[in-house]
Amino acid sequence: MDSGGRDDEGGGARILIAYHAPHPVLAGPCLMPIHVGRAGAGTVLPDMAGDDTGDNISALNPEYCELTAHYWAWKNLPCTGPVGLMHYRRLFDFTGRLNAHFHAERYLPDFDAAAYRTDVAARFARPAGPLLIVPRPARLSLPLGLHYRVFHHGHDLAVLRAVVAERHPHFRPDLDRALRSNRFVMGNMCVMSRPVFDHYSALLFDILAETRARLKMHERDGYQRRYLGFLAERIMTAYALGNHLRRSFPGLVPEFRGIVNIDRRIPARAGALRLARLCLQRRIAPGDAWRAATGRIEG
Repeated sequence: MDSGGRDDEGGGARILIAYHAPHPVLAGPCLMPIHVGRAGAGTVLPDMAGDDTGDNISALNPEYCELTAHYWAWKNLPCTGPVGLMHYRRLFDFTGRLNAHFHAERYLPDFDAAAYRTDVAARFARPAGPLLIVPRPARLSLPLGLHYRVFHHGHDLAVLRAVVAERHPHFRPDLDRALRSNRFVMGNMCVMSRPVFDHYSALLFDILAETRARLKMHERDGYQRRYLGFLAERIMTAYALGNHLRRSFPGLVPEFRGIVNIDRRIPARAGALRLARLCLQRRIAPGDAWRAATGRIEG
């Protein structure tokens, strides 16, 4: 498959959807499935592009996670329109159906792919000026910096801050402010107009590459090996909520969207206690939770 289809050469939006294993493929106008980490995969996923062509970091996917697709798009997609990234199971709610009373991520077992393609095509049918769409910030129980130290290797964060202070001091206040807050822009998901996408990508990958160069990979298990993806979520949070973006693109107001999680397996396999907790968190509709609890959602 080529680099993305009919819209690539013009101003149409290209939103990549990252896949790492076989799942139902969502594709269509503006939507481009891509196999992430294909350089190290034993089997090539069919009917989609790979992140291992051209200028790429596909082999580093265990560390960069979905960002190998982001890097590939930055370096290889020729389109001038908006560029974005979503996950095979986490998608932006472009309709606004998930209002602010819901959790930033909401399970939607009955996902209508055809309707979603129509919604996306309608949302990006007209040219737009500077654009930044990111997930609506979740509110963690801990400040973002402390949260990272509790659940990951705190030394990673110290190195990241040192790199930013040395190479991008103008961004340091935004990062420190984000780490003191409990607001969290999760998932490394985004849709950005091309100038904003290029601006953010240059900042992001310079910081991550230098951070990686200063850290050692031994003593990391499979989950913690994804540290660059975790650090990137902190960078995205600081970028979307900070002043560096606004100084670079005056008048740009970030657009925050809810996330729909279309993975049916999670509610189908969750126990009653977890389903109740998801309901209380407004992460699943009570009717969907009841259907999952009574076995009416197949995983």
